[in-house]
Amino acid sequence: MAAHRIEDSSAAAGEAAAAFVPPARSPRARLLRVLRLLLAVVALGFVGLALVSRWSEVRDQLGEVSPVTLVLAFAAACGALGTSLLGWRVLLADLGSPLPVAAAARVLFLGQIAKYMPGSSVWAMIAQAELARDFGVPRKRAAAAALVLNLVILGVGLLLALLALPALLHSDAPRWLRWTPLLVPVGLACLTPPVLTRLCNLLLRVLRREPLDKPFSWRGVLKATAALTGTWLLYGIHITLLGADLGASPARLLPVATGAFAAAWCAGFLVVVVPTGAGTRELVLTLALAAHLPGGAAAALTVSVVSRLLITVSDVAAALVGVALGRRRRGQAADAAASQIA
Repeated sequence: MAAHRIEDSSAAAGEAAAAFVPPARSPRARLLRVLRLLLAVVALGFVGLALVSRWSEVRDQLGEVSPVTLVLAFAAACGALGTSLLGWRVLLADLGSPLPVAAAARVLFLGQIAKYMPGSSVWAMIAQAELARDFGVPRKRAAAAALVLNLVILGVGLLLALLALPALLHSDAPRWLRWTPLLVPVGLACLTPPVLTRLCNLLLRVLRREPLDKPFSWRGVLKATAALTGTWLLYGIHITLLGADLGASPARLLPVATGAFAAAWCAGFLVVVVPTGAGTRELVLTLALAAHLPGGAAAALTVSVVSRLLITVSDVAAALVGVALGRRRRGQAADAAASQIA
């Protein structure tokens, strides 16, 4: 396929950029190539800025967390990406475009790097839709699966966020948070196939595109919901590991940590103009965890900024996995071509 003919690059960033770019065969293809290359370069630039800024924020606090805990928390964050991949594959297959794990990982993990640009998940969905075309997936299906993935994550997250609501209400958080249980129906709506299908078709109509070929099914959405619940639990474990290293009780912290991270992510997701909810997520997470850590707000802030750094690094690691999968597929294609010539 087109994406597999990209020439090897000596640098990982160059490989990631090249992975977005198909070879040009026509004026339209050349324009698409330029646009995809531009998107990749800009996205990689924002990832670099995120890593640099987060390192400056966290370097003085890393000494408070043991190396073993950092490795375990990083592994949990990577595991959360894995369950997200399972959920996305289920949704895409539900629309009629099943992808092998390797192909799905390449599309999802490379595409999500674009979420570090202003506009956050919108750019990630565009990138994933473009990358999925290299595997024969229609843009509208890939975009719909990406949109619904975020909506299901949001739906489950809004429900789990209730676990942290008591902690938030007893903190210095704004009093309007007491009304957040009213978002529960929104969360439940994000888990119902008829609503998800209508939202996707409405967006396609606004974009003057044909509606989806088939609706999302209850079975597909429920399977995706189960996988994405695992995503939230792994992120909760990731926060719990960091908090336990600062003196908290793991058993008591886990439910609050899961709800706190869900609340922080949902708040950051809804602030779409800020890449990956930067700032918003740390604020909510710190407020929710402060009362549950012996070190109070200072310890909670340490957990939130270390968590942000680990998640950013896990996103980069996942993108490099996508690059490696593309290299392997290109090698397999070259071997097949050589065998045919022989």
